[in-house]
Amino acid sequence: MQKQLKIFTESKQFQMFFIGIILLSGVVVGLDSYPEISEEYGTILHSLDSIILGLFVFEIVLKLISFTPRVHDFFKDGWNMFDFIIVSACFLPFDGQSVIVLRLLRVLRVVRLVGTIQELKLIVNTLLKSIPSLGYIGVLLFILFYIYACLGTFLFRENDPIHFESLHISLLSLFRVATLEDWTDIMYTAIYGCQNYGYS
Repeated sequence: MQKQLKIFTESKQFQMFFIGIILLSGVVVGLDSYPEISEEYGTILHSLDSIILGLFVFEIVLKLISFTPRVHDFFKDGWNMFDFIIVSACFLPFDGQSVIVLRLLRVLRVVRLVGTIQELKLIVNTLLKSIPSLGYIGVLLFILFYIYACLGTFLFRENDPIHFESLHISLLSLFRVATLEDWTDIMYTAIYGCQNYGYS
């Protein structure tokens, strides 16, 4: 029976059904964020949320049964662990002051979509495995920023002391340009100088 249940829980139809439930959960949470909709249809939305939570519990119970007698194998998968924690946390007793935590948990249930769709799961797993390499990319970017900040300080300090007065200010200005945060202001100041472009 466990083998048949495992085949059932891993079937495309089962996964597509719960993808739809997760999407519906996201829609319900989104609608509940509008005060006017929440006031008028709050009872319906909360009833839908309870049904959705019940279906999530049903899904996890089926998966746990399919892993018997080696139930601990279910928790070896990080995504299964994430699903279990998010769904279980929704049953914790929250008082009126902790309603924001409950809403956050309801929003996090939408993240389960990542663990359900194989393509998204592959992308996230690849990103997680590449985190150590991202650290070296960060070091390389810092070296480049540092070199160009030094050059910017030497070359543009007199023309634009507002943005290139010192090394740390130059680093901040370069970060501003890299993120496209009002970068044209720095460009025109470099072209016309502080005296002729808004600074005196």
